[in-house]
Amino acid sequence: MKQQRGQAMVFGLLFMGIIVIALILVFNQGILTRDRVQVENAADAAAYSQAKLFARHQNLIAYTNRAIIANELSLGQVVALMSWAKRYSEIPSFVNTFPAYQVPILLIPPKPSIADVLNAVTLPYQILGYGVRAAATPVMKIYPDVVSSFNVIMGFFQKAFAIATFEAQARIPGEIVRSHQMERPEGSPGDRLEVAPLSSLFLVQNFILTYFADYLPVDMLLDQISGAQTASGNAAGGGAAGGGAAGGGAGTEEEAPDDLLADFVGSHTPGSMLVNLAPEMHSKTAAGTKDGLGSRQASRRFAATINEQRNTWLADRRFDPTTSPFAGINLSTPEITIPLGFINIKFQFGLQVGVFNNGGTAYTYNPLSVSAAGKSMPVFGWRSIDYSSMGFKLELKLAIELCMPVVGCISIFDDGINFGLGLPLGGATYQFVTNQGDNYLMPTQWGTPAQGLISGKPRPYGEAMHPVHAVTYGWGFVPPLFIYGARPGDTEYGYSGSPSFFVLGEDHAETGRSKEFTVAVSKPLSSIRTADNPESLNINRGTFALQTQKVRDQDNPLLLLWGDGERMMSISSAETYFAPPSGRDESPNQYSPYWDARLREPSKVVEFIASGKIDLRKVLGLDSITPSAVSGFMLGLATDYVINPGRDRLLEKLPALIKPIAKPAIETVTDTVLDKAVEGIGSALDSYAAP
Repeated sequence: MKQQRGQAMVFGLLFMGIIVIALILVFNQGILTRDRVQVENAADAAAYSQAKLFARHQNLIAYTNRAIIANELSLGQVVALMSWAKRYSEIPSFVNTFPAYQVPILLIPPKPSIADVLNAVTLPYQILGYGVRAAATPVMKIYPDVVSSFNVIMGFFQKAFAIATFEAQARIPGEIVRSHQMERPEGSPGDRLEVAPLSSLFLVQNFILTYFADYLPVDMLLDQISGAQTASGNAAGGGAAGGGAAGGGAGTEEEAPDDLLADFVGSHTPGSMLVNLAPEMHSKTAAGTKDGLGSRQASRRFAATINEQRNTWLADRRFDPTTSPFAGINLSTPEITIPLGFINIKFQFGLQVGVFNNGGTAYTYNPLSVSAAGKSMPVFGWRSIDYSSMGFKLELKLAIELCMPVVGCISIFDDGINFGLGLPLGGATYQFVTNQGDNYLMPTQWGTPAQGLISGKPRPYGEAMHPVHAVTYGWGFVPPLFIYGARPGDTEYGYSGSPSFFVLGEDHAETGRSKEFTVAVSKPLSSIRTADNPESLNINRGTFALQTQKVRDQDNPLLLLWGDGERMMSISSAETYFAPPSGRDESPNQYSPYWDARLREPSKVVEFIASGKIDLRKVLGLDSITPSAVSGFMLGLATDYVINPGRDRLLEKLPALIKPIAKPAIETVTDTVLDKAVEGIGSALDSYAAP
């Protein structure tokens, strides 16, 4: 019996060894999982914060864009007021020169003519016109210069804020990652989390794609994407300690490189997210590229935006006979339908008799400009026209339908046809342009009464080109009137031109999403307290050694961008998106401050870059990734493509009165801010892991 003692101890010792190994494995797995979650949370928070900063920048752009549009429309209001008032003050000039009004109505002395009667009846309106002109003229001499210059300043402020946002985006990952470090007992080595140098390349790449995507060499990037797909095969990336970032998941070989590029940059042909709507930026871009829109198209976009925002006073000033200086007649007939087999004709007549006061104000361009600026690029300005005529308007509302038994009725024509005849009472124009030669001089530049024949046809000056004003339109060009811009008092100069500000690029207006923000975070394996770490169990020899300190990511040839290969690595991506309030149906734009941030799945191209299958340094043309080199490279691009053009435009458009004082101050402040930005960005990047 004594010989059988201790048999259970053998099994107990065996199981104890197994239990110890299991405990070590569970311990290691727990440590790795904890630290992996720590790294991923830090990367998520850093990427989200970068996107959040950019969303705030987008919302600031939206607020300033609204202010710029409002200021521009206020200029239109002043121009409209001048034209509206001049139309009444010009009544004597029209009435006293139009031949039909010179006929006497009585043969007894003093033989009063029709002109005398019209002058007497319209005297209150003439006084109103002179009074408003006297009050508005001093305002017109000061207000437009101030407002248009202020808009240029706000446009430049957007560009300066873009640099400030970039500096904050470069600084925030380091602060956030450090806040995710775990506290260690006093006297023991501290926990370490690092923002990988790769993050600075991702940030520069995002800046380039956001503001001047034409700079990105697409062909080179496509070649590298194809090479990365070939190298990755079906291998799945990512993993635990030392495993590196994901390096192209299974199935990527089935995706076309163009599609991967589109997921990375937002479209198959890279386009800037924020397009600078001003000539000084577009002259920098390559011809034929998406961002090389040309100053003409850029200015036309701005003009379309302005004209869409006009109120009724600007777009279509009208006073019907019942509300005009002379009460008139306003009649309409019932709708009449004439069935002609498969064709139905419906029509209705409307008649108005009285005095018609119509006008409009628009933001337009003179294609016949003879100024130096007008020859090289379109120079828009504010133009306003007003007419007063007495006569009649006849509108024929006509609808023609083709009706088939199965298909039903199809509308062939459904609109109004305008007829009219009137005699002139008054007319005036007013323009606010940049230089002499930009102003309209001929009536045909404003349009013709033929434009008013079809009711539904859009017209920049409302009902001013209605056929009822045809005689007034022609008489305004007869000497000595010349109301279409030839007289000195009909044009005000000094407009600063289209403001320079950011709008949403076409691709991003469709998707409502920004470019991809990506942050790479790593943790040295020396800070991971697994069993073989000297600061933990220190099992670094023998059967139970896990040898995590010896793991290197041999598949990543760009270990330099992570600091070295002995570390746990992770990347996270985020983006901004257009998020209007619930119940508000609005397309993505850069005029509404509804931009927010969210995390997103990293694109395959980002995974290829993180795993070293794409060398982003070559794509960006960077020879060095030191903080000073990266910050200098980015600020050099920003200065050439964003800051200097905006500053030159600002200095060019400053009022002559303050330009001698303001110019040196603006140049000094701009240089100081750029120097501080370079220093701040370099310092922020220097806090990342040293390469």
